[in-house]
Amino acid sequence: MKCLVALAAAAAVLGLGRPQCLPGRGSSSGRISTDLSGIADFGFELYRQLAPPQSPENFFFSPYSIWTAFTLVYFGTGGETAAQLQRALRVGDQATTLGLWRELEAKYQQRQANNKAYTFTVANRAFIHNNLPIRPCISNLLKTEVERVNFLDTLTLVAHINNFASASTKGRITEIVSADDLVDALMVLVNAAYFKGTWQYFFDAAATTPREFYVTPGDSVMTPMMKQATSLRYGEFDHIAARVLELPYAGGAMSMFLLLPMGEGTQGFASMVTKLNENNMQAVTLGNNLVKKDVDLLLPRFRLEQTVSKTLIPALQNMGIIDIFDSRKVDLTGFGPLRNITVDKAIHKAFVEVNEEGTEAAAVTAAILVFKSASSSRDDLPIQFHCNRPFVFLIQDNDTQNILFMGAFKNPRGRAQ
Repeated sequence: MKCLVALAAAAAVLGLGRPQCLPGRGSSSGRISTDLSGIADFGFELYRQLAPPQSPENFFFSPYSIWTAFTLVYFGTGGETAAQLQRALRVGDQATTLGLWRELEAKYQQRQANNKAYTFTVANRAFIHNNLPIRPCISNLLKTEVERVNFLDTLTLVAHINNFASASTKGRITEIVSADDLVDALMVLVNAAYFKGTWQYFFDAAATTPREFYVTPGDSVMTPMMKQATSLRYGEFDHIAARVLELPYAGGAMSMFLLLPMGEGTQGFASMVTKLNENNMQAVTLGNNLVKKDVDLLLPRFRLEQTVSKTLIPALQNMGIIDIFDSRKVDLTGFGPLRNITVDKAIHKAFVEVNEEGTEAAAVTAAILVFKSASSSRDDLPIQFHCNRPFVFLIQDNDTQNILFMGAFKNPRGRAQ
């Protein structure tokens, strides 16, 4: 899945750098906390902002990719700009957050090297104009991300950035910026995330048949529904008004969680979505809260492609990120002697395909800085878990409890828009 965040910025040669590179104490014990509850809460809140429960449209995005891209922005901020990002992203001080960033990066790289059952990769890059005065310590701290480029050669740079996005997502997102996006640009911060996993228990393609999917209780449409009868971890939870089923990927490190509202129609879906947060989800996924049950599962086979552009900035503003979009208030002196750096445009691109074999998902996020002035069943019978009405799905890393991708399937007639 891909995401793009375009940031418009005006640069100046005034501003004083801070004496230390990233303020904060970091980890005094030498151990980095990998508590990712803040990322999950950021993702759930952003989902509610971007896809209100009453919306009839499908939706898919990577909260982790957007969080990572704006965390990269956070490293270069100061003052109230930094405080707003810190609160909205649910992170600690900048030094501690960089430690978490690196710890996650190393963990995912090590696990990928030792586990061929699935693919999950994350790539970050800060494309910075050759003449932009960036503090040397920032360049050193982010030496694997920073790449100095010539923003005057626009067409070459557009191709270079898009090639990075495409290579990082196995060709699922081939274009993240255009020449128009880079007019007067000075910096582009990019995150890309890619996942591909096969189910631990395959669906039999021969059993996939057209069945009714109820967009609303009174409106159904025929769609290919995959069928599986097996033993899976299942639970019913009043505190999120949902029935939950875990579909593990091969190797067990990653899972898809299906959340089917207990209530029918738009009101039932909205009741579930408004209750989603990290604490409530941990009460579902941790421990023995989900138990093995014989399950009769129906799940649509689907493919979604998502582009979010005009609504991403308003959504982030509603979450308290204000000054980064305002040239009169923004503080990006953490990057260097810069002023009036503002976020002008935000675009998020995402892709997911769910079929009988497994799931493929990708996301890219780029920041462009430019110059400006149900009910219970009997225990002895299979649980019916029929996703034949709107449902939410999450792709989670089970080790860190990190929600990597999130979406809602509501209508087989249309793509995510």
